[in-house]
Amino acid sequence: MPRILLHACCGPCSLMPIVHLREEGWDVTVFFFNPNIHPADEWKKRRDAMLEVSVRLNVPLLEEGAPVNGGVWVRALQGVTREGERCRLCYRPRMERTASLAAELGFDAFTSSLLYSRYQHHETIMSEAERAASLNGAVFLYRDFRPWWWDGIAMSKELGIYRQKWCGCILSMKEALVQQKEAAERKAALKAERAARLAREAEERRLKKEAIAAKKALRERTGKKLPQ
Repeated sequence: MPRILLHACCGPCSLMPIVHLREEGWDVTVFFFNPNIHPADEWKKRRDAMLEVSVRLNVPLLEEGAPVNGGVWVRALQGVTREGERCRLCYRPRMERTASLAAELGFDAFTSSLLYSRYQHHETIMSEAERAASLNGAVFLYRDFRPWWWDGIAMSKELGIYRQKWCGCILSMKEALVQQKEAAERKAALKAERAARLAREAEERRLKKEAIAAKKALRERTGKKLPQ
């Protein structure tokens, strides 16, 4: 059975790649190497989630490295901080180390769970993996795991695997916090708008009810039939 080294960015994203690579006949070993994850306790949560997947799916797990300080990580980007542009510099060391390890340990190929996520830059991951393969004499197996996006989400929830709220680095964390704040503000605004609309409608119904009651009272007093 051919052996493949699967770089795993996190537990939930590794599920469908493991399942489908096995269905293809690959003997899968997972490699957790993600020094960009910030802060350190978040790195530990994702590493622990990957350990849990390893046990639950009975897949060998290799682990290497530790989280890099967020400030050090940003300085290493040398000003390339825009989302999308900086991501290549995040993929590169992970693909290089995965390719290097795959060649060192005699794996037939390597790939990455990053190719599962709809939020990652798919073409950039492919180009960085191909570059790393060429540099290290390894074989990159391209697979688009995104069609199983919802299956992976359902499986991760079923297994109770920790699901992160941002991509990984300190910059993505800050961006996610801003987006969450904006989403919360939009939700609060919509809630306030709905409450105001319901209050207006309730007041209109009250005034209409009072008007009908007033007409009825006047009709009873005068004995005249008033226009509706």
